[in-house]
Amino acid sequence: MADLDFLVAGNLAMALETEHLRLDREILREGVRTVLEQRAPGAYWVVELDGVVVGQLMVTYEWSDWRNRIVWWIQSVYVMPDARQHGVFRRLYTHVREAAKAAGAGGVRLYVDTTNVRAQQVYSALGMSGDHYRVFEDMF
Repeated sequence: MADLDFLVAGNLAMALETEHLRLDREILREGVRTVLEQRAPGAYWVVELDGVVVGQLMVTYEWSDWRNRIVWWIQSVYVMPDARQHGVFRRLYTHVREAAKAAGAGGVRLYVDTTNVRAQQVYSALGMSGDHYRVFEDMF
């Protein structure tokens, strides 16, 4: 639970920066706590530079009947602005990808709004392709 405050702050900053959304801090805090306490099927990873936590990535696990395996979904990722030129996101992604493989997962997926061009460019640079798969959703 030591990373709770960092994870909440990172999610608040990410939502504001990428989606222009102001999330409710207390709802988000309880959501993060639920994952940290393993009451929901998900996990957080953090990365440090010089002993300071500067990045976070959260995944959930979803059953894929097409593959008869679990698929890991990247739900949120945030790297502090001052650490963005240090390969932090690539380290997080590489670690999660290897952890998913080691766990026998069918793959790693993420959803990026089609209007979020900057995010799409980042994931394309990592070698991920969205060409074969698109997620549609109806949010209330």
